[in-house]
Order: sequence, then C-alpha cells, then structure tokens
Amino acid sequence: MITKQHFFLFKIGFTALITVLLSSLLLWQYFRGGIPSHHFLADKTMPLISNAWGAVVIPITTWFLLFRVGKGLFKQSEAIPFPKHTLIGFLSALVFGIALGVAVVYRFELFLGNVPLIIFGLAFLFPTYKAEYFLGFVLGLTYFIGGVLPVLVGSVFLLISAAIYLLIRPLILKLVKMIKK
Repeated sequence: MITKQHFFLFKIGFTALITVLLSSLLLWQYFRGGIPSHHFLADKTMPLISNAWGAVVIPITTWFLLFRVGKGLFKQSEAIPFPKHTLIGFLSALVFGIALGVAVVYRFELFLGNVPLIIFGLAFLFPTYKAEYFLGFVLGLTYFIGGVLPVLVGSVFLLISAAIYLLIRPLILKLVKMIKK
C-alpha cells in the first residue's frame, strides 16, 4: 500500500532527481558549445527560447503535476494499492514524448505531420489529459527541445485532449449506443 506520506516523499525525490538530471544536462551543454535555443513551433520568424529556462520550468511543472497526480490517487483514501494504471500512463506518454523528440531531431516528417492526429486519436481512447500523461510527454521531449516548448505545446494538446475525452467521446459513444438499438 502507498500512503499520502509515501507519495509526498516520492514527489520530493522525483522532483529533485529531475532537477539534478536537467541541471547536469544544461551544464554539459554549456561546456560543450553552449545551451541550445529553439524557435517556437520550429518557425524561424518566432523568437528563440533557450533550453536554460527548463531549469526553472521543468522542476515547477514536475512538482505541480505530481501534486495533481496525488490529488487524483488519494481523493477517496489515505492509502492505495500501487497505481499501475498511473505508472503505465506516465511511461506510455514518456515513450511517446521521446519518439516525438527523436522525430524532431531527425526530421521524420511523416510522423511529425501526424502527431496531432495520433494524440487526438489516443485522447479518444485514453484520458491523456491527466497529469501523469502530461508529465511523461513533457519529460520525454525535454532532452530534445528544452523544457519550455514541451510545456507550452503540451498544454494545447492537453486542453484539446480533455475536450475530446470528456465532451466528444461521450457524445459519440451515446450515438453509437443509440444506433445499435
């Protein structure tokens, strides 16, 4: 069983680990030619955003999202069994974020052009708007494009995913149920 106190200690440790890893990456980049910057939406007319901002954004985002995960897990009980579904959601989104980051670096246009469709299709099947999915997505992309852009772009995907799962999905399921009758 996992208690609120266990989860709080995990939240501290995980946020600290992410902070140390990100700070180490930024130091490594600094001493190996400089910390990269990226244009918003890869559009050269948009301003550059330095990956260094991730040192502030990612730890705060991690802490906040783990707070949200904890609120969801412990809303009815002080102790719960190990939340496999939460871990699977996080790891799935982490892998997707890494795949997206690799696609950005190696310019896999076919995959990149279909990312919104993939995300919205997944949002119909799974509650990808939840904090664990968002955290996995952001952390998966952070190594490749810094900390700020994944949070900004992910927030847009999160809002659309919530609308799909909470509003559109129930309507379509109700319509399918009516048609089957």
